[in-house]
Amino acid sequence: MKDEIENRYKNKTYKAPEKAGLSYMVSPILRAGGPPDMKVYNMSMPHVMFYAPNITNEDIGAVPDLSVHSSLLYPFIDTQGNAEQSYMIQLIGEAEKAKIMADEKSLLGDLCAYRGVFCLPNMKH
Repeated sequence: MKDEIENRYKNKTYKAPEKAGLSYMVSPILRAGGPPDMKVYNMSMPHVMFYAPNITNEDIGAVPDLSVHSSLLYPFIDTQGNAEQSYMIQLIGEAEKAKIMADEKSLLGDLCAYRGVFCLPNMKH
């Protein structure tokens, strides 16, 4: 499927949006494939994503080190496919994250109790 999407960008079936985009990804839990092995993990990583086609980390002076949380305090570019699908990620602040986690503590507990696969690493099911 990934190859087909990339081919459709190349043959102009798909085109990159003409306007900027923004996605508030501020939920208390994120379940997605990620570094270093692209396996599916649960994590708490509230962030905002800005659509940034054809922008690279070099363009914005970012040197993200996904193994060191402190390096993610600054925006960085993620590309999941071709350059037209690039986006900038900016994590929210620790105080805002703590408030989200506190406000959604019962939801997180309910999710974890419903199915262990939805537990955050520091939660018991």
